[in-house]
Amino acid sequence: MPYVSKPMKLVTVWFTEEEKAFLDELAKTEDVTLSKALREGARLYFENAAEKLGASEWVEARRGEGGEARPA
Repeated sequence: MPYVSKPMKLVTVWFTEEEKAFLDELAKTEDVTLSKALREGARLYFENAAEKLGASEWVEARRGEGGEARPA
């Protein structure tokens, strides 16, 4: 069965030339796309943060009063 990708949101991330070269090489070495490597890295980062704080505490720490979004 062919793999069908899910629609995704577009985000902009700024890297130095050195960071970009490092990420490109890492993606090539691991035989994945740069996009997949960045998504997986973000997932691992947030799972780690959730584990350290406790998932519900981590989510609540990022919410404003009454569940309203707070400005960045």
